[in-house]
Formats: sequence, C-alpha cells, structure tokens
Amino acid sequence: MTLGSPVGVVDLITPANCPYQLYNQEVVWNGKWIQTRQVGFRAQNGQEGVWQSVHRNTKPHGAAADGVSIIARVRKAGKVLIILVKQFRIPTGKVCLELPAGLIDHGETSQQAAIRELKEETGYTSAKVVNESKLCFLDPGLTDDSQVMVVVDVDGDAPENINPVQNLDATESIEVLLVEQSELMTYIENLDSSIVVESSLLAYAMGVKFASLV
Repeated sequence: MTLGSPVGVVDLITPANCPYQLYNQEVVWNGKWIQTRQVGFRAQNGQEGVWQSVHRNTKPHGAAADGVSIIARVRKAGKVLIILVKQFRIPTGKVCLELPAGLIDHGETSQQAAIRELKEETGYTSAKVVNESKLCFLDPGLTDDSQVMVVVDVDGDAPENINPVQNLDATESIEVLLVEQSELMTYIENLDSSIVVESSLLAYAMGVKFASLV
C-alpha cells in the first residue's frame, strides 16, 4: 500500500499581520488524508527557525471548516441528556470519550454535515439546529485542522429515536452513550485512567459546570 510521498517546495503567501518573515515552505509528505509541511521563519530580532505542521487534504472548496463537532441535546422524560461517543484512537493509543464529529462533505453546509454525522455515528435523528459556532481551530500550534460546533436538539421520545441504529463505516467501532448534562463533568472526572477526553467535550463540560457556580 502506498501511503504517501514527498512533494517539494510550494507557494507561500505571508499574511500582512504576520510578525515573521516566512520562506521556503515545503510539503514534506503528502498522503490520502493529510500532508505535513515545514516553513522557515525569521523573527524581527533576526532569529530563525523552522515550523513543522500537519494539514488535511480533505476540506471541500468553500466549506466553512474541515469538520463539525456536535453537541446533541436529547430531551427525554424531563431530562437533558448529551450524546457522547467512545472510540479507540490510534494516535493516542487509548479509548477517547468525544462529542460526535466528522468531516464536511462536498456541497454540504456545516449544519447538514452535523445532522448527517449524528445519524451515522449514533443513530439519532435531529430535526432542530439550535446554534452554529464561529470557525475554531483544534490545535493551532500543530495544525490548521478546523471545526464548527453545531448544537442540535433531539426528541428522545420520537419513534425514530427510541431504538436508534448506527450506520458506521466498515472500519469504525463507536460506542454511544447518553449522559445527563448536569452530571457531565462528574462523569468525566470519574472516568477510568485508560480513557482520555477530547478537548471540545471537556471545554463544554467545564462550561456547564462553571456556569452553575456563584
């Protein structure tokens, strides 16, 4: 299997507000899903360095972001439950607790991608988008991988959500959980040490907890 190949020097545009002089941007390796780059930079004091980074190859032209993360609020029996997923993440070597998420397909809006990914990963159907965030970056010191956070409501008593069925890719293995929103941080704090937490989920859980503090 051919995983990727070196490419070479590529065009570089330095933003007007960049405090560095950038030069010699190079694609070091190009794969099916990502590419790695490095670029030389010179600070205003004359010191030089090399910055190495990772970039997705999959963002459709005109898409708002590379992907979406979904805060899905299930309203059922007077409670608000958050849909979470667990899956083994090979880069971390651990099971990761996450919000449902996925890449935006060609021709999709962020909201359309969120509804589709929620259905595929968890089986739950949402007919109501509550909010869509601004563009945000997941680890800007390492990558330009970007996402939009989409908040949706799910009617947990609707017939299609009584026994939801996932529609996973052949290589996916995802466990679906429902956690009461008010108990979200407590649930995370009590996780086994073999399970790590994705940063968007942790930030949301901290926000819910601290919003209730006086």
